[in-house]
Amino acid sequence: MMRWVFLAMLLVNAATLPAARALSPGCDQCADLPTLYRELLEQEFLRNRFERWIREAYFLISIEAMQRTATDALSTAMSRDLYGVLAPVNTAGGSQAAPAYGTDMNTRDCGLVEYVKDANGNATARPVTSDQVRKKLCAPLAQFTLAHEAHHQASCRASWAAGDAKKLGSVEFFVRDDLAAYQAGIAVLREHIAGLAKKCSWTGSTGARKPDGTATVPTPAQITQLESHVKSTSKLLQRATK
Repeated sequence: MMRWVFLAMLLVNAATLPAARALSPGCDQCADLPTLYRELLEQEFLRNRFERWIREAYFLISIEAMQRTATDALSTAMSRDLYGVLAPVNTAGGSQAAPAYGTDMNTRDCGLVEYVKDANGNATARPVTSDQVRKKLCAPLAQFTLAHEAHHQASCRASWAAGDAKKLGSVEFFVRDDLAAYQAGIAVLREHIAGLAKKCSWTGSTGARKPDGTATVPTPAQITQLESHVKSTSKLLQRATK
């Protein structure tokens, strides 16, 4: 049994992004906002999918079937209108969701794993440490990934400690645990996007919170406006210094 976190746009689909949309090393530049926001949209899409399953008490026959259904739903949304005005300029080859990191629920260690594709495109899980995740991803992406997996690891270890590891294979437990894990990661992503948008002159920044306690962020349209404003300002500064 594994629990997944997706970084679909940032890892799987990175090759399709124009050079202008590449993330800075710290993910802390105004130009990073659109890409970070796309990742937020993907995480919230999956969170909403699990939330709906719980609300409707709709559970498929196995965890694998639920994971496959969620993956397919995200891939479809990515290739259609998930991103709205933030849609990538170049989507050659299509958009496919795939897990990037996960938690191994099969042992009481509940260790982190990274999914790596072989030459045939088949993904295999290999152990990874938190420090290795931090070295591979910029700070906010590492933080949201580790926050997601930290929830799974805590649930996993508590179940093993209580002698109740069997419940980790329950579809209903899986759905509820994934919902909470996605929410934990989303909270981290929203915090970073809100702070970065404020730094980038987001006039709508009030420090307000959503009902679930997460930070409010600009709308996708406001994100594109901020990006355009930053580009225009940069060009004016370049002209002034020539």
